[in-house]
Amino acid sequence: MKKLLFALFVLSTFTNSIGQTLLNSHPLELRKSRVNHQILNAVNLKKEIFAIASDKETLTVLKYNKFLFFSDSLSISRPDKEYEFMAGYSFENNGNPNVYWATEDFKKLQSVTFDLENKTTKVADFQLRLTGETILNTFSENNFFYILALPEKEESLKIYALRKGQLYEKAIDFSAYKFVDEKGKATSFTELIRQNGLQMIDTKALNPLFETVGKSKMFVEGNKMILTFDSSERTQVLQIDLNSFSIYEQLIPQQILVKSGKSNSYFHQNKLYQLKTNAEELALAAVDLSSEETIKKYYADTKDTISFRNSPLFTQTGNQGGKALKSIKKFLQRVANSEIGLSVYKTPESIMLTVGGVRNVNTTGNILIGITAGAAMIGTGSGGDVSSFFNEGTLQSNYFEALFDTNFVHQMKQQNVLAVDLISQFLNENNVDLPAVFPFENYYILSYYDSKRKEFAMRKFEDVSD
Repeated sequence: MKKLLFALFVLSTFTNSIGQTLLNSHPLELRKSRVNHQILNAVNLKKEIFAIASDKETLTVLKYNKFLFFSDSLSISRPDKEYEFMAGYSFENNGNPNVYWATEDFKKLQSVTFDLENKTTKVADFQLRLTGETILNTFSENNFFYILALPEKEESLKIYALRKGQLYEKAIDFSAYKFVDEKGKATSFTELIRQNGLQMIDTKALNPLFETVGKSKMFVEGNKMILTFDSSERTQVLQIDLNSFSIYEQLIPQQILVKSGKSNSYFHQNKLYQLKTNAEELALAAVDLSSEETIKKYYADTKDTISFRNSPLFTQTGNQGGKALKSIKKFLQRVANSEIGLSVYKTPESIMLTVGGVRNVNTTGNILIGITAGAAMIGTGSGGDVSSFFNEGTLQSNYFEALFDTNFVHQMKQQNVLAVDLISQFLNENNVDLPAVFPFENYYILSYYDSKRKEFAMRKFEDVSD
């Protein structure tokens, strides 16, 4: 209990010292109903930050230089109401932002290009031929705005890329590749995505387990899009070059247990982290994708203590407070009856893994799963939404945390307070609108709208280092 009280005191102290670091604030009035309020954050290659804010009638862009000083702004009329939301952004060669508005079905897009130096805007309209296609994901990367769609009758992935007033289309053909489902049974690419979806994971984020337990995932790093498909015997990795759209396939064998079990994986910095578990055993490994060699692996069963963990065995249900499980056997049984998964996050000193499973239980109400309420928000570009960490349902998370060095050697140390902890604490104590988080330099920025002060604000949060 003394350790818990001390930890809470330390967290509160850090929150007051770091969480209250106000980088800047600027007058901004969003009028009319809150349901029409939107803010999109974008960072160009010059490290200039743009906050694009909208209410029912007005669209305003605020520009900050790389030193985070306010430098300019421009306001225009909001696009026609048929365009319901800002879907993403791209950049011109000179760093000016293109903001893309979309209809609910994504069939119509409108880009607004801001030239703050000349106080002008340019508007372009696009129509997507989405007949028989399902939108999977959208993301902004490499100065492009990408939309991914799944055709109904083709073994392909459709990519729509927008930049500088132009729309590019490309179909990536997967018909030459063999796919299997979770149980190892042959299936098609299209059917696999229909069954599992395609969960987009931000490798710069500390992602909660409920976002990483899917068997089909998508990661984006620079000019590469990485798709991973997990089955009981292997992880299929498809690396797609976003310039040439060439595909590089790797089949990485899963870890072996005495008895059969469930498997999952997580891609991070050209390494594949794999988890396999059943009611009596757990195996964890890291594979170097350059050589396809296993860097190091760990194993535990009901007779062990899982010596490679740095935290208790946590269990958390719904919005209830978490608690520690004392029994390894009970923990493995709960995880075996769950959708298993792991997430990987780079801290200042370590590689932190969150390992466990998520399952439905008979409770009601809002739920909070993971380490902190802010973990799901840390992403790139526009930042994540606080609501992504809250779910309606009956989910229970059982997990532990483990720290490793870059060679996947376990580190016996205590994890320092992370930026997500501080952000979560700040949001719990302050009533702000439209909060979003994005990385900048070597820290994170929390942006939000203060409706009482009528201003847009940005605050700095860092992972605490030794």
